[in-house]
Amino acid sequence: MTAASNPRAERLRAMMGAEGLDAVVLSHPHDVRYAVGYHSILERWGQMEAMAAAIVYADPARPLTLVIPEANLGLVAVLNKDGDACTFGEIRTFEMLNFCEVSRFIDPDRKTGQLGEDAMALAGRIAGECQADVCAAVTSALADHGMAGKRIGFDEHRMSARVAESVPHDFVDVLDFMMRVRVVKTAEELDRYRKVGKLADRIVQHAGSLLHEGADWNDVQARICDFMVRNDTIPVDDGGMLFGGSYEADEFIPDLFRTSGNRALRRNDIVILETQGVHDGFWVDINRTAHIGPPSEAYQRQHDILRDAFLKMVETLRPGMSTADLPAIAYEHVKAAGVATPEKLLVVAHGIGLMPLEIPRAYPSAGLAGVKQGFVLEEGMLLSLDSLYFGARIGPCHMENVYAITSGAPEPMYHTPLELIVAPLAAETEPAE
Repeated sequence: MTAASNPRAERLRAMMGAEGLDAVVLSHPHDVRYAVGYHSILERWGQMEAMAAAIVYADPARPLTLVIPEANLGLVAVLNKDGDACTFGEIRTFEMLNFCEVSRFIDPDRKTGQLGEDAMALAGRIAGECQADVCAAVTSALADHGMAGKRIGFDEHRMSARVAESVPHDFVDVLDFMMRVRVVKTAEELDRYRKVGKLADRIVQHAGSLLHEGADWNDVQARICDFMVRNDTIPVDDGGMLFGGSYEADEFIPDLFRTSGNRALRRNDIVILETQGVHDGFWVDINRTAHIGPPSEAYQRQHDILRDAFLKMVETLRPGMSTADLPAIAYEHVKAAGVATPEKLLVVAHGIGLMPLEIPRAYPSAGLAGVKQGFVLEEGMLLSLDSLYFGARIGPCHMENVYAITSGAPEPMYHTPLELIVAPLAAETEPAE
């Protein structure tokens, strides 16, 4: 396969032209996966050092380059077993500890299966010699393709410093640039996220089904995690939800960033169901509010007002509008409807994809500017719209959906209704005699 079959690399190359970049060297796991589709368990270790890299040249005649440990050739074969998930024009290899050295020894007692044959077939795509480390492999590739003295973007300055020892170049930091590239999705990415959306609906609906008076919060979270893992989704960490938990034995705080729960759920408890995880490299981030037992008329009314405010924001999601305008739209609606302390309504609009927060602003984008200044919507963006009301008079209320920005009305990626989930009371869950 070639770089021409990779629309993400094509988008990246097109945007490189406007920046005057001759090449970009990507070693952050998200950027590598974006450019060539490569990923492995090694990236989940959270190492400070890169375990792979990708090189994209502005000149389409030069090959899209994948840089990996030699021992991981088999993994590339696994990734591409059912399709072209990992795309490249050439492979550059390097040593990883002594894994590669050991893998070169032939075991006479082990027969070569199909995986071995597929991995060996990739050997013809390897260029150059196996290098001592990832920096040396990148340096070798850049030297071979005549990049000395060129303008090269890096998402890791240490990589640039090491390369410069042998291949002097004009360094450009491309972390912010890569965010601008990634935030607008290709047609293939949007199609993948539609599948993620269906899974997100199943996850949050399963989470809602686990709630009832007397349910143990820790058990609920564990069962959500189990459901996610069994459906090829990696939970955010050891819990499946972001919100809720206990601080002392007699309280349950629905809008507390997740901690353990020390008591059973009770009648009139409010539960925030924000299930987060990763499927097919993309983040699941869906939020609904649940109530243990029938809510009061006042709480139901508050939820419906906030839902309508949310939908008013959704109506404005068009290319060319700024996310900075969204909080005021919701605020004015809830204030006019008489919701107590409307200033406690937090609205966050952010891109989503390989990361849960993709905000195309200069670093640091996760500060106040990410909301106050926002960013202009473009067709093809995936926008996560998050509305979190922290009001204390009758309780909090949260909801979140992801939308694809189109030339017309936004396309929802999640289809679970934006309605209050009412969990049964204990008497309603007891088996009939």
